[in-house]
Amino acid sequence: MFALVPFICYLGGGCEDIVVDIYNSEQQCLYALDEQRIRQGGCFPVEDFIDGFWQPAQQYGDF
Repeated sequence: MFALVPFICYLGGGCEDIVVDIYNSEQQCLYALDEQRIRQGGCFPVEDFIDGFWQPAQQYGDF
């Protein structure tokens, strides 16, 4: 299972990641990412959230 996660960074500093939805396959998640036109975000395994191996948005942001 994969989570669709957009990254939201504020002008004053700091970033957040928000889980929008959960999909059964990475392909479904990537399709939804493209369909919703999310530029800053991605599809990540749900197990990473559950196990605490999640990487903060600041490490993925390219801005």
